[in-house]
Amino acid sequence: MRTGPAAASVLLAAAVVAAPPAGETADPGLVISIVGSSLSGDSCHLSFQVRNRLFADLSRFVADFTARSASGVEIGRGVFAAGRVRRLQPFQRVASFAVPAGDSAACRAVASVELDVQSCVLDGTGDVGVAYCENAFRSEGGDIRLELAGQVPDGPAEELLIEGLGITFSNLTRALAAAHGIRGTAKGLVVVAIPQPAAARGLREGDLVVEVDQERVPTLSDLVRQVSAARDRGQKSVLCMIVRDGERYWLVARFLADTSPSEGESSG
Repeated sequence: MRTGPAAASVLLAAAVVAAPPAGETADPGLVISIVGSSLSGDSCHLSFQVRNRLFADLSRFVADFTARSASGVEIGRGVFAAGRVRRLQPFQRVASFAVPAGDSAACRAVASVELDVQSCVLDGTGDVGVAYCENAFRSEGGDIRLELAGQVPDGPAEELLIEGLGITFSNLTRALAAAHGIRGTAKGLVVVAIPQPAAARGLREGDLVVEVDQERVPTLSDLVRQVSAARDRGQKSVLCMIVRDGERYWLVARFLADTSPSEGESSG
């Protein structure tokens, strides 16, 4: 068993929070830490500790998780599920993932765990939604770091003009997310320029494009591949699923007339 001080935390903020009793932190949230790991047969067990500082009992929390090494290599996957976690009462549960039999090194190599939240339910609220749990995510140091899958990276924007559509897209950055009110951890590309709005059929600057023709496009290269495939099939348009103001929409982007299926040119 490996233990350590305050392991990484996921803080899930509540909109309405009762004042904490004496001795409790005033910082509301659902604090989840990994406090140890152990190997048994062909399974690596991670000990998750949960402290509910929200405004009500937690009746369900489910997250897929990916365990990674210090270099980011995937070691294994599993599911962390917590049933009832009463407010202000600590709760601990073990979640496991498979490793080759007897490979204790694989279990010891876990340095970080990505959580992909699937469900978050508080008493009296129904399923409050993944965004509720994701938007207030913060991480802290620890033996095994916790982070959310798809967290918006803090890096430079790289723009790409897709000539066949006449639209310029960028990878999602924290600056773009803040500028356009993009919340949560959805992976996608931001529309940054539409010189020919008629062809875009409703797309706007600031839209987050997450799918093209029912395939996810988390990177610019994914977008290029989908657009090129559509042109090769002789399509006149592509169907885009976008996120705008927290809602998802399906919009059509038509190919411009007299353009080749070029992959576009990088503009920064």
